Amino acid sequence: MSESLLNELNKFKDTYYSENKKSVFQKKAQKYEVAKEITSRFDINILLQKTAYIIPNTNKVFVNYPMFKQFAQPDNYELFVKFVQNLVSIIIDKKNTFECHINIESFTISAAERYKGVIQTFSESVFGYTENMDAIYVYNAPSMIEKISKVFMQFLDQTVKNKIILVNKIEGEETVTNFKKFSFRNEL
Repeated sequence: MSESLLNELNKFKDTYYSENKKSVFQKKAQKYEVAKEITSRFDINILLQKTAYIIPNTNKVFVNYPMFKQFAQPDNYELFVKFVQNLVSIIIDKKNTFECHINIESFTISAAERYKGVIQTFSESVFGYTENMDAIYVYNAPSMIEKISKVFMQFLDQTVKNKIILVNKIEGEETVTNFKKFSFRNEL
């Protein structure tokens, strides 16, 4: 991922929260409001391209949750899912199969609840290509992945569940770091 873009987004959020006190009781609504502000000030196409992209010369799509959470809110869930669906279609046209690699670093139980709608749509749309899907690699899973997975495993059929591979943090760290190097690419 573009570290400078992520730094800009974090600086924007810090400024927002210094001007608007963090809400304890309306945390979900406030996070959506910050995400809306981000998409009004940053190009959504660039945000999408830095969040999900094809690893060149492979059948791999990489989705980076730490970037996604910066701008994700219900108004752009469908756009995000269609963007990733398009990437998968491009790979299938070229390679016939695809792998989905997802970095869920900093994903929490509250995030699972907050993003439940997009997780369901993503699961149905992107993971709907089961006959072309080789595997789903999940990196940086939190220690409470069992509890969190209950929220979204209900949306997956057994064929998809069987293709999920949880990569341990040590093995996955180098892979994720290498995948992030490709976020500068604008091509589909």
